[in-house]
Amino acid sequence: MTLMHNSIFLLLVVVILGEMLGHIKLKSFSLGSSAIIFVALAFGHFGYSLPQEFQTLGLVLFIYSVGLQAGPGFIPSFRSHGLSLALGAISVVFVGFLMTLVCSWFFKFDLGIAAGLFAGALTSTPGLAVAVEAVEHSQAPAAYGLTYCFGVVGVIVFINLLPKVLNLNIKDEEESLHRELTDNNPPFTYHHIEVTNPNLFDKKVHDIYLKNIAPVVLTRLLRRGAEEPILVSGETILREGDLLRIVGRKADLKKMELYMGHPVEGKLEFTRGMTKKTIIVSQQKVVGHSIGFLNLRDAFNVRVSRVVRNGIELPAETHTRLHLGDILHVVGEENAIKNVSRILGNDVKETFRIKLLPIFLGLLAGFLLGRIPLTLPWIGSFSLGITGGVLLAGLILSNLYKTGPIVWEIPSTANTFIRELGLLLFLATVGTRTGATILETLSQQGLPLFISGLVVTTVPLLLSMLICRYLLKINFLRMIGVLTGGMTSTPGLASASAISDEPYAAAAYATVYPVALIGMIFFTKILILFLR
Repeated sequence: MTLMHNSIFLLLVVVILGEMLGHIKLKSFSLGSSAIIFVALAFGHFGYSLPQEFQTLGLVLFIYSVGLQAGPGFIPSFRSHGLSLALGAISVVFVGFLMTLVCSWFFKFDLGIAAGLFAGALTSTPGLAVAVEAVEHSQAPAAYGLTYCFGVVGVIVFINLLPKVLNLNIKDEEESLHRELTDNNPPFTYHHIEVTNPNLFDKKVHDIYLKNIAPVVLTRLLRRGAEEPILVSGETILREGDLLRIVGRKADLKKMELYMGHPVEGKLEFTRGMTKKTIIVSQQKVVGHSIGFLNLRDAFNVRVSRVVRNGIELPAETHTRLHLGDILHVVGEENAIKNVSRILGNDVKETFRIKLLPIFLGLLAGFLLGRIPLTLPWIGSFSLGITGGVLLAGLILSNLYKTGPIVWEIPSTANTFIRELGLLLFLATVGTRTGATILETLSQQGLPLFISGLVVTTVPLLLSMLICRYLLKINFLRMIGVLTGGMTSTPGLASASAISDEPYAAAAYATVYPVALIGMIFFTKILILFLR
């Protein structure tokens, strides 16, 4: 068939059939995007192949999007309780790495088979990407395809059996976590306080150093005998009997009561002129600047009470940097707020626009980083390669966030599109180019690969479960999110989410996912260096 030798037509056919196969569900199991590689292997077996350039383009798009997504959460994931979650996810990858070395030694797998086994058993496409780049013309994709299915099914079965094996009451686990989260991350609220501390009388707000005590914001002030409250600025002078509205977390507001005065009932509502609204940050020229730099309070008499970013409330401190899509809660006069809205943008559609220049500059930087020679003791000289360089570029640039007029972050919808486009290009190409050897690999390594896949999937899950539960003391609902995140297994997360209606497993999965992605790429590189 002549059309099948047209690269674009072949790509479309492989992707469409792969997507259709990936959407077939058997209970909670589905192949998802990884089904493309199975379709591609079949086409490759019959002699159809896609050009190498498709594979390289897909590889860099996929890995760069992973770096951009993982970067902002990579360092924070090691803070507070996130450290224990990150260690749990790394334990999954590390034990999988050790089991792969053991199986490769025992069954005498070559480098390509070992790398494909590691990526497939831990259901990691980035790991496969690294393997394919480092070991060209290897059997890594075939080994990945053979072990991937059990990797997915094994995680689902393990997660579903775990509550029964540990004899847990899910409701008790939910209540325990709810109490912990309420204590550690209390919501924002406000109190009204009467100023009674004589040390504060006749002092300007910026001279009483509230930030040294707690991250709170003074938004409104009602003078004794006045009918209308005013907005608080750094120049506002406090007087005896002033009534203040203070925004912050409950524990911080209690500190303010001890410092400033006693709480009072009632409301401080504006009866004319003043209003409160939300503004979306969509203007590129203000992105990356701090709230203090914009000086909205002094220039427009508009007060920012808090910032909501990705559904999380943050205190509106002067050093808080604005990100694209941030939602600011502001108080001020109607016309002043309109002017501030023009400065900040307040355009939802703008937050979804894709600018191509930062993406291509980031990819170029990744290519250059990947070519820099590095030297490690006992390992020798090596380079990061395309995958390592592009990943590092994504991590660095997403943390820089903005350089001059260029904003490196891209909207989440755009990032998802780039990642999926890169993934389908990579899987379709690598599958067709490896399909010719799939039957040979099955006949020579079928049983050893099946046994190895079973070991490399189940042993890391079992040992990491013990580490998370008894060493790191992670709550069960978080632990199943850590285990599925460490395996970067979306079907596994679906099973974990079905155990409880609360979002604790998904939150833990999102916390450790960047660490697991980067860990898989790193350990795949180390595996290749060990076995080369």
